Amino acid sequence: MQASITSWKKRILHWLITRILVVLIRVTGSTTRVQRLNYEVLKSILEEYGSVIVATWHQNIYFSIWLLRKEDLTALISSSDDGEAIYDVFDHYGYQAVRGSSTRGGIPALKQLIKLLKDKTSVAITPDGPLGPPKKIQSGVILLAKYSGVPIIPWHYEADHQWNLNSWDRHKIPKPFSKIIEAFGEPFHVPKNLLPEDVPVFCEKLEKIMKELAQKTTEETSNNNKL
Repeated sequence: MQASITSWKKRILHWLITRILVVLIRVTGSTTRVQRLNYEVLKSILEEYGSVIVATWHQNIYFSIWLLRKEDLTALISSSDDGEAIYDVFDHYGYQAVRGSSTRGGIPALKQLIKLLKDKTSVAITPDGPLGPPKKIQSGVILLAKYSGVPIIPWHYEADHQWNLNSWDRHKIPKPFSKIIEAFGEPFHVPKNLLPEDVPVFCEKLEKIMKELAQKTTEETSNNNKL
């Protein structure tokens, strides 16, 4: 009986969290002004390859749901209990999803994503998730690009007014009526003949590129505020 009550409460809490997130994202998205940088590179890669891997830091997940909702992406979402609510929010905004991890024994998820990319379905991945360390590239995204033959497009956004949660990734929550800049990086290619011992080198290269993109986006946001 106690287990049944606990399960019922858990379902109610899950429903409430999902509804709240959906509403908050919509309210914020409806009141923010968004400027896109280098968006044409995404379209160019899609025309050439048919699909793309969009990579962003885990701290960007919340509002990426709104900013990337029209890009026809399939998201990789953690199979944890926390990921369940995120999965439902992504679903509400029209995303498809693969549950699992690109690391920590996540071979089945990687295989699903490789198949999707080869079938011309683009995917979104947080290469420092689901548990961190923050802004540290794990090998999964490099292997995904290697075996699919599809390039990685780094993506980042910054808001001129936002909250940062006290979480391991310092998750970002833009405030309503903010000005937001989202930026697409240049394509990052991983050769199909990449040797296993060279995977860490490519992780470091991509990590550096993603950090530089974040820094440039932050600087652009700061410069806009001075105008």
